[in-house]
Amino acid sequence: MVEDNQQYAYFTITGSFDPIDITERIGVLPTECWQQGEISHRTHIERKFSRWSLHSRLERNNELDAHIRDVLAQLDTNATAFAAVSQEFGGWMQLVAYFHLNYPGLNFDRDITAGLARYSLAVDFDFYWLYSHDRESTD
Repeated sequence: MVEDNQQYAYFTITGSFDPIDITERIGVLPTECWQQGEISHRTHIERKFSRWSLHSRLERNNELDAHIRDVLAQLDTNATAFAAVSQEFGGWMQLVAYFHLNYPGLNFDRDITAGLARYSLAVDFDFYWLYSHDRESTD
């Protein structure tokens, strides 16, 4: 049996800052953050930069554009502060997808494009094609 596609999106900034200061400026708790100099629990290596991220609240089997809309809706809760932080630290909309079944395509309608522009977000695509022809022969 082939797994469903899994995808998500998140807003993120990186650089030299205290994540607590970012949280105080924005007034929203991050989904994930760390501070430069901390030791990564996963790699046991010192972190070279700080990071503050806010993930989509949707299940990972939702369409990628729904995840983007959810992140933008969260940013809209304090648009002025998020826009300022994004401008200052170079905000990103990170898109992550693990395609097991197919690649469903991706397009940004005007609302999504306007939302990305509103926060001056760059977009990074981390897409992984995990399909295997071997799976077809075992059905």
